[in-house]
This record gives sequence, C-alpha cells and structure tokens, in this order.
Amino acid sequence: MKMDRKLADAVYRNDFGAFTYQALGALNGARLIPGWHIDAICHRIQEMVMGRIRRRLVLNAPPRSLKSSISSVALPAWILGRNPAARIICASYSEDLAYKFSRDTRALLGTPFYKRVFPHTRLNPKKTTEGEFETTRRGYRLATSVEGTLTGRGGEVLIIDDPIKANDAGSQVALMNANNWFRTTALSRLDDHQNCLILVTMQRLRVDDLAGTLIEQGWPCLAIPAIASEPADYPLGENEFYHRAAGELLQPDRDSLEMLEEFKQHLGSHIFAAQFLQNPTPPDGNMIKAAWLRRYNDLPDLSKFRRVVLACDPAGKAGVHNDYTAICVVGADEHTVHVLFVARCHWTVVQMRDHILAYA
Repeated sequence: MKMDRKLADAVYRNDFGAFTYQALGALNGARLIPGWHIDAICHRIQEMVMGRIRRRLVLNAPPRSLKSSISSVALPAWILGRNPAARIICASYSEDLAYKFSRDTRALLGTPFYKRVFPHTRLNPKKTTEGEFETTRRGYRLATSVEGTLTGRGGEVLIIDDPIKANDAGSQVALMNANNWFRTTALSRLDDHQNCLILVTMQRLRVDDLAGTLIEQGWPCLAIPAIASEPADYPLGENEFYHRAAGELLQPDRDSLEMLEEFKQHLGSHIFAAQFLQNPTPPDGNMIKAAWLRRYNDLPDLSKFRRVVLACDPAGKAGVHNDYTAICVVGADEHTVHVLFVARCHWTVVQMRDHILAYA
C-alpha cells in the first residue's frame, strides 16, 4: 500500500492532468468529474511547461468549463511544487477575481494532499497576503489586476485569466486598455522573454480582444467551443486523441442543447457565438454591414421590381437541435433590394419543398 501511494505521488508530480484531478478534488472536497477537455487542456499545458512545444498559448473555452481552475489555481501550485523558487505572475480583469484565485492556490498548498506530494514546497509564514504568497525558497505567486502596476516585479511564468470582463466587451476603451497593458506592462516584467511561459485564458468576447490580437500575431491557440461546429481531434497524450464529432456538446452531462439555446436567445447570437462557441464576429457583421441595412414601413408595389427572387438556405437535418432552414423572398429594382418575406423552421425535405411552393 505504501509503495502504491509513493507511485501515485510520483505520477502527480510529473503528470499535470493527474495532479489537477486530485488537487481540485482535494481543494473542493469533491471528486472532479473526468472530461476529455480537461485532459486536452492539461496535456497542452504540460507540453509547454516541459518545453516540448512553444511556451505560449491562448486557451479559449466557454464559461464554467474549469479553464480558470486549471490555469490560475492548479497550474501555479504544480509549478511551485516542482520548483519552489519559481516566480509566477497571475492577472485577471479585477483585483477581487485575481485575489480569489490566489486564495484558492494558497489553500491548495495547505491541503494534506499537496504537502504529501510536494513536501519541499512550503509557504513562508512571513510573506503570505491575499495578493501574494512566497515559498521558503523565495518563489512566489503574485496576483494583480489587468492595468495594475508591476513596477519592480519580475517573473518567469505569466498567466492572464479573463483579462476583460464580459460586460465590458462592448467597450472599445476596455479592450484597448487590456491589450495595451499586456504589451507595455506585463511583457516587460518577464525575466527571460525567450524562455518564459505565457498562458492567456479567456472566453472570446470580440474579434479584437486580447486573444484575437495574439492569435492574429501567430500565437498557438486551443479553442474548445460549447458545441462543435465541425469534427476535430484533440491531443490527450502521446499518440492519444479525442475525436469530437460535429454538433457534440462539450459537457453533455451538465448542459443540454435546450439550455444552450436559451442562453443564445438571452444573450443574442452574436454574444453567444463569441462566449460559448469561441467564434466572435465583427459587431457590424462579417460580410454584410448593419449600416447598409435600411427599413421601410409600407410594402412597395411589386410591379416596380425588375425581379422577385425566392432563396432557400436548407439545413442538413430537421431536428429541433439542428440548424434552421431559412426561406427569404426579395424584390430587386435598379439600386435596392427589398426583403419582402422571411421564414425559418426545422423542416424535413418534403416540408421544405411544400413551403417553397407555397411561398412562391
């Protein structure tokens, strides 16, 4: 039994995924339900920590997917366990959130599980505050807010978790401030820019948010949408992958298509696509700009149109959880296209044919 415990602890010290499951379970007093996305995130982060891949990552995942618990709580604890002298800077959009993650990490270091797995990593009782704690080897985890000062501080690990509040996604000033803080303040605090580890974790908010800016610059990205828009393979380990089918839910044991549809109705398709599908689009539209669209109150005389066109965008399946089939009738004159009629529903092919004929 003692040998089994020693072997298990050795696994926790060297496998970030195994450590995360046990650590978050020990911290919260309940077993963490396994999920392939947890394995995928932990594997990607471990590859970074070990230096086997580029030590940069943008991690995009929907709310309540444990991305913050993994990135801001388990990861700093694991790094400090392996290297008590490590210097880690963690930032979030507010001090309150940053301090909350700091308290959780500090609490994890105080659990019997952590003390057993990493007996050489101990908190310095003379340096443990809400925003910063230090180990007896002079390593530390420093919490700050985005736009906060870091004067005189340095680090070798930078973790930025939710750099902007979701409610501020519509503020161009907030977006610019977060991006500027990262570029002018956070990056300048890194001791060895070439070899340091930088992780940016967030749900997408806008095409020009910090994640979008870094992706545009060529940063690696691990994007995990709440609903898969297309098939994808996610590495889980050496020669091990999880194949995710199109339309598959991220957490089917907790979420449902009905619930996500309610979120979509409540948030609007634009915000839902960003926060839950990690696929933001420009506020004015991607191909058709909102400013191009005008409105009219009275239906024009159909005889004025040079052409009246019925168009149909069919869905692949008729189930209520699939995309809609849409039918649109437009009238075109020399310079203008009037939208005369629009309908959408979950029709079968036969029903779609009947409605096309009826609307025509």
